[in-house]
Amino acid sequence: MELTSKSNLRSAYADKVHESSSNLHMLEPEKLNLQGERRVALVTGGARGIGLEIVRRFLADGHLVAFVATRADHVDRALEGLSYLEERLYAEAIDVTRQYDVEGFVSRIRARWGKIAILVNNAGISPKRADPDATWLAQMSAVEWARVIDVNLNSPFNLIRILAPEMIGQSYGRIINVGSLAGRAMPLVAGPHYAASKAGLVGLTRAAARDLAPHGITVNCIAPGRILSDLTGAAEAPVNQSALSRIPVGRFGTAEEVAHVAAFLASPMASFITGATIDVTGGEFAS
Repeated sequence: MELTSKSNLRSAYADKVHESSSNLHMLEPEKLNLQGERRVALVTGGARGIGLEIVRRFLADGHLVAFVATRADHVDRALEGLSYLEERLYAEAIDVTRQYDVEGFVSRIRARWGKIAILVNNAGISPKRADPDATWLAQMSAVEWARVIDVNLNSPFNLIRILAPEMIGQSYGRIINVGSLAGRAMPLVAGPHYAASKAGLVGLTRAAARDLAPHGITVNCIAPGRILSDLTGAAEAPVNQSALSRIPVGRFGTAEEVAHVAAFLASPMASFITGATIDVTGGEFAS
């Protein structure tokens, strides 16, 4: 009997993960809900990629979910795909760095559903080098640096600051920051602005966790590795193939797998986990 190759086994496993994640979206919320009750969740950068999968998973768990993204066409497309759950879904196109706009969005969520109990800071940007042969620092402007820090680090701080008082009032809250392997190890693809912002997010997670723990609020960070999505491009792209060679499990991650971790951290089952950074890297961070 011919033995199955490792590559075939890895491919089959990845297909199985995708299949089970797809089936998850079709289940009834009450069969999935780890929370025990419906809560209001806010997800930034929720129109595509990891953010959209977190939105889908929270909806499958029975929550009321609001999300924001910068581009209106991305928001519209995401809403169209989730129209069958529109009574538990609310979204707007908002720049998360515009504090007044964010505060207005939060107020509209409260008016619609009440207090927000779950926050996922997922919005992030990672500009690419115009000249891949030149160093990052030789071609990065101060404006580009400031913009990345503003989106990736300042906006999570502002949302935590805005929402913490009402979470304290409820004696309950779940804050999840989406970081990156680039903030944990030597960045091989991302620029120094992205790496610095994601490393800062780990520090913010720990500081906020210490501050909010006495009030029943957990603050954790998820650090994904190479997750295939429309943001990272095709698996066959040279940059992705190079990344694949560094992943011990021998495959890329999926946005659904990151969403499963977010769902757990958002649940009462994770009430003794705070200040942690959960690596979802296929072993790359440990290797």
